[in-house]
Amino acid sequence: MDVTNDLKLITLLKKDGRGGIAVYDINSDPKLLDEDISENTSPSYVKFDASRNLIFSSYFHLGKVKVDHLSTDGKIENYATLNFEGSGPRPEQDQSKPHFSALTPDGKLIICDYGADRIYIYGLEDPKNPKLLNNYIVPSGYAPRHLVFNPTEPYVYVACELSSKVLVLEYDPKYSRLTLVDEVDAAKDEKKNTTAAIRISNDGKFLYASTRGANTIAIFSVDSDGSRLKKIDTIKTKGKGPRDFDIDPSQDFVVAANQDSDNLTLYKRNSKKGILTILEDDIAIPECVCVHFI
Repeated sequence: MDVTNDLKLITLLKKDGRGGIAVYDINSDPKLLDEDISENTSPSYVKFDASRNLIFSSYFHLGKVKVDHLSTDGKIENYATLNFEGSGPRPEQDQSKPHFSALTPDGKLIICDYGADRIYIYGLEDPKNPKLLNNYIVPSGYAPRHLVFNPTEPYVYVACELSSKVLVLEYDPKYSRLTLVDEVDAAKDEKKNTTAAIRISNDGKFLYASTRGANTIAIFSVDSDGSRLKKIDTIKTKGKGPRDFDIDPSQDFVVAANQDSDNLTLYKRNSKKGILTILEDDIAIPECVCVHFI
């Protein structure tokens, strides 16, 4: 799910056995503007690029990422489809499974391929013909799921689902190159746990990663230059399957979505120390999978 500056909601859609994305006007009562359900399943993640009015949809089960253009009146036009191949050593990695797509600080498309243990970077000078610039291979069997960039330093932090690790990669924008500089545990006992979402505070001082199975959020301090992480705390989510969470715009609160127990957990965040304190843990939301502040 993502939201444009003029309050258009872009979301995944499943309808009549087909899948894709839909665009709604949410300035008042939600109004469907357009939909594309041309695939056999829905994407796992949708990202909007407001500077170019581009939508990136990651189709986990189909091994593809679609690049669409969003017109001013909310119409969807397909620009390109990126198809991926490959696999990893674990049973869950039987094929390419692009889970997430985002933008680098210099406006390139970056994609986490959970199935093939790879991170791809594409140039978007011509969004109808994205150009592959880098094909970074993460440690075997780690399954990169989501990532965030440091807001001021040239580092990206990658949540690896099947290893319960967080990788710190240095990003060189000139060559679109990624280099591993650090690796930390989001949770122990990788066979029972799967790391899901990852967030960083606006000041770049603290990083957070949720892990299902353990049902926790790990809290890390970030070195002043962004290159190293140190775990300072781990807190329970008081629910099962924290698939997503986010920090609110004031940076004072965190909301975690526990998919398997159908509840949200609200935390108070200490912006100086990074630690979280539970305020509420019984906010009922069925199968909650995404948190996004607008």
